[in-house]
Amino acid sequence: MPIYVGYTDSYEFSLKRHSSLRLPSQLSGMTKPVNYQPTGFDIATGAVAAVASALNNRFHYPAPNTGLELQLLRLSSQLPYSWGAALAARATENRFHNPSFSFNLTTADLAQWNVSQYDRFDPERRFDTIVVGAPSGATAHLCACLDAPLLAESFPITFASKGKPDDIAGYQQRSVDLLTPILNHNPDLHAVSQFDPIHARQQIQRAVHIHLKLIALPDLYKKFIRERLAPGGALLLLTCSAKWSQYEIGARHKLQVGGFGGFTDQEFIRGTPWLDDWLHGEDGSQRSGWRLSRHWTYQPEAQWGSITGFATNVGTFAGDIGASLHTLSVASIDEISRIGFYAWQWLFYLLRIQPSAVLIESGPQMNPVIGRRSPVLPLWMPSTCSRSHALLQMMLPEFPPQIPVLFQAWPTGQPAPDLVPAKIWNTTLSGRHGRWLGSDPRRFPTDLTTIAQMTPAIAEWSHRHAHELRRPLRCDELNRLHTLLAEGADRLGPEISAETELEKG
Repeated sequence: MPIYVGYTDSYEFSLKRHSSLRLPSQLSGMTKPVNYQPTGFDIATGAVAAVASALNNRFHYPAPNTGLELQLLRLSSQLPYSWGAALAARATENRFHNPSFSFNLTTADLAQWNVSQYDRFDPERRFDTIVVGAPSGATAHLCACLDAPLLAESFPITFASKGKPDDIAGYQQRSVDLLTPILNHNPDLHAVSQFDPIHARQQIQRAVHIHLKLIALPDLYKKFIRERLAPGGALLLLTCSAKWSQYEIGARHKLQVGGFGGFTDQEFIRGTPWLDDWLHGEDGSQRSGWRLSRHWTYQPEAQWGSITGFATNVGTFAGDIGASLHTLSVASIDEISRIGFYAWQWLFYLLRIQPSAVLIESGPQMNPVIGRRSPVLPLWMPSTCSRSHALLQMMLPEFPPQIPVLFQAWPTGQPAPDLVPAKIWNTTLSGRHGRWLGSDPRRFPTDLTTIAQMTPAIAEWSHRHAHELRRPLRCDELNRLHTLLAEGADRLGPEISAETELEKG
């Protein structure tokens, strides 16, 4: 009999009890106006906002950008499901940029949005570590462990543009029209248009989704580092070498078919009988994959892959200002998730803190403040697809026994062919003293009211299991951890870390 049950803490929890909780900076206003604003629920920009919240010891609410939408989500979570679902769908509908914005967007706009997330910090506050690189929920947990701001190397932008869900050639032309002005007046940007007719099928009909990647360190990043990095502090460069086959549209413009999930890049391009059957059920006209009559090569993956030249530029700047540079290179987003988990496990071991729970998050749901407020080991999964399920299965032996596992699955609104259903998640985690926190597994993945419930649920759990973290992880300690992992250590138990002197409790 599975331990995971249908009713959770969140269904006994009233959102009104947390009406005084602070919202993230993108909801509560900026001290400086910015031209670029994220739209919808995005992992990359969500990670930056979540880090800013965590460094202010606050929870992160991955909520829509307007007060009206947030109120709709709150209301939907308190209504009967049939009524609440309609309101939640309205509240979570993406708002896209007008195509005319492509003529005005600059690299400085992207950098300004990022650094503005830290405007609320004490102007005198300095950091021993600043992280530059691939943004993700796992990166956010690593930054919170290090007490380090995050300067992202990539930014998503979605433009309103109508098309057909299987028309890859039309999507390519729409991308060219939008990206030509951006790339013409921003030589320090690389762009990847992402055409994902499985996970973003409805979005393709209304918009073009693009990932803008930095080729060089923006001036605003340099200014922030000079002002905020403590004397003797270190820059931590996080690079991800994940590759995906992409079509070459221009010198700095690639088009990627598909993305992270249960299918490979070749399955997207060449198709599979399984996908053809699914498309038939979706009334799709396409069969045998989605292709262009263009040359393709393996390039840095749209959402996670790092541009090589950017790392070189960061290294040059670190040398110019005499800052210590540490590089953490990973091969996949899954590896960042593992490091985020191990970093907190390592810090708790060094401080002789006994973890009280494991928190599994997914997609835009991330609360990197959790380890600072409760002795919780976080494992962030990019999605709730089969690949993330494999990541969880790999990490299960690392979970300390006899402590609960808190599971927060991001709702997709509709099932995808590679989405793992609640029954399988329950089976995988049975016997782990766990529960779905902030959602009802019987309504997964269509219950969008979950978006308004998960953060309040973990906030209340944390309030009941509070602790005070004496200090963050130091960069040299992270380097030691990475060395142990690179040497093939399977676990971070006493047999590995005995050689490291523990702090006295």
